[in-house]
Amino acid sequence: MDHLTLFSSRPVERKTDFRPDPTGDAPFAQLRRLSHYLDTNISPKDDIADCTDAISYLRELTYRKIFTGTTHEQYLELDEKEPEAIDWLIAVHSVDAQHHQNRRNSEKRN
Repeated sequence: MDHLTLFSSRPVERKTDFRPDPTGDAPFAQLRRLSHYLDTNISPKDDIADCTDAISYLRELTYRKIFTGTTHEQYLELDEKEPEAIDWLIAVHSVDAQHHQNRRNSEKRN
């Protein structure tokens, strides 16, 4: 059993139910669609509107993995004041990380 299903089965009042449910905006369905988008190298023609919660949480996870000392509250505050800063910082980090990886691979080949 994967962690999502296991955690969804906890006997607590507040939880997100990730158990299989392919209908609508169910968390299970959103994660399945998010996984598909992440596996695809082609950007969708239109905005992605079928897994907004999953993308929102992925955005926060990505930002907080880059800026490890950031709390959830600090992230929410920045997202309210300057959401573009979050997007730019994630994008710049991605470009920088790719450049670093390419340089390391180039050095290994030489």
